[in-house]
Formats: sequence, structure tokens, C-alpha cells
Amino acid sequence: MSRHPRVLSVQDLSCIGQCSLTAALPVLSACGAECCVLPTAVLSTHTGPEFTRPHVRDLTDDLEPVWRRWQAQGISFDGIGVGYLASLAQLELVSGLIEGLRGPETLVLLDPVMGDNGRFYSGFGPDFARGMRGLCAQSDVILPNLTEARFLLGDWEIPETYDEAFCRETALALADLGAGWVVLTGLDCIPGQVSSLICRCDTGETRLLSQPRLPGRHHGTGDLFAAACLGLLLRGEPLETAAEQAGAFVAAAIRNTEPAHNYGVRFEGCLGMLTI
Repeated sequence: MSRHPRVLSVQDLSCIGQCSLTAALPVLSACGAECCVLPTAVLSTHTGPEFTRPHVRDLTDDLEPVWRRWQAQGISFDGIGVGYLASLAQLELVSGLIEGLRGPETLVLLDPVMGDNGRFYSGFGPDFARGMRGLCAQSDVILPNLTEARFLLGDWEIPETYDEAFCRETALALADLGAGWVVLTGLDCIPGQVSSLICRCDTGETRLLSQPRLPGRHHGTGDLFAAACLGLLLRGEPLETAAEQAGAFVAAAIRNTEPAHNYGVRFEGCLGMLTI
């Protein structure tokens, strides 16, 4: 890997709201990567209840012309990170992008954004989950939460309580989708703790990483975790180390956020944790 890897982040851009590309770009830059972007949509704000219904510009029609232009110019990427995709059509277009732009050493990390807390996000459903499986097969690392993981497996009923054994069973089942590694994020399998379970798909080895759960619910923490993981992996860190450091960074950002700040977390003052 080059000293200054070039990474492409493919996801939406919320003009206000510390999430998606607004978070990924500074985080990846702090990790020492040159961050290039391909927005899948532009939103005036993120879609949380703190804001009224945002203005949204869908960029589906622009995705392929942009990446085809890069392909014609011989532009390559050391890493590709994929986050929020707005439709089945975008799934297909991004699949073509990965096939067309990846090289033999390109690291592809997928955050299969589509739901949480046992429910699909608005606009998503079983067809989207089935379509997302194809991107999993093209990815080196996938980072679903438990809801997304079960949806990828075709299970639409998510238990309210579960243990580590259930998480391990889920990760091992996801290994059959073709990714190199599975990282289940935001797990509640240990009381008072938030955990991530890492599974190496070719061997079935798993490891659970846990830290104290901090109070409150915060927008954008999954985007921060995914971006930090990708940046640290491109810097040469093993996945377990990258996941631990990314988790510590997100926890520090949450602790750095005053309760009245409710549309994201104050991660900016914590970026020094990721710099070389």
C-alpha cells in the first residue's frame, strides 16, 4: 500500500448533519488517505427527526458517467468504501463501479445501510436486502449492524434480546455471502456494553470486542466507525486493531458531544486519535 493511499467514498452527502460523506472525508483524511468522493444523493440535512423533511437530489443518473470517466482516464483506488445507496438501481451501478475500478490490491469495505432496531429505513425492503447480497460478495469487509445482518440472511424478525452465540451464528452465516471479513457492529449482547464481533470468513474464527455503552442515541456514529476502519486498514493496521481504534474514536467523539447537540457527534476534536 502506498504511503498516501487514494480511497473512494461512495455514499450520500448531507449538507448539514455530521454523517455520511461529511464525516467520512475528514476521517479518511486524518488517517492519511487521499479521499475522493462519489455522492449517491445530496440532502439539505440528514433525515433524522431533528430536521424537517430534507430537500433531496438523487444522483443515480450521474454515477456511471462519473466513474466511467475515471476508468477512461486510468484512475485507480487503493480502497473503495460504500455506504448509503438510495435504490436497487444504485446497487447495480455501484456493483459495476467496483468491478470496473478495483485493482488486484484494492480494498473494498461495505456498510450495507438499510435498517436498524429491527426495521428497514424508509424506502427500503426485502428486495433491497436481497440485492445487497451481491455487493457483499464483491467486498473484502462488510460492516452490518445486527438488523442489517439478519435482513441480508432473509430473516425479517429480529429478536429483542440475544447473546454472543446468536451473533456468532449470524456472522458465520453471513460468511457464505462471499466477503472476506464480517464485522457485526453496535451489538447489545453483553449488558452495559456495546460490542463488535469480527469474523474471518475463510476460517470461521471470531472475536468479540466490547466497551462500555455510553448514554443516548447519536446520528452518524456508524458512518464514523466505517470510515475510521477503512482508513486504518489502508494504513496497514490489522482488522481487529482497526476496529478497536475506530470504536475508541467513536466513543471519544460521543463523550466530546454536549447533550444539546443532537444531530451528530463532535468528532472534529478527536481526529488527532487517527493521525499518524
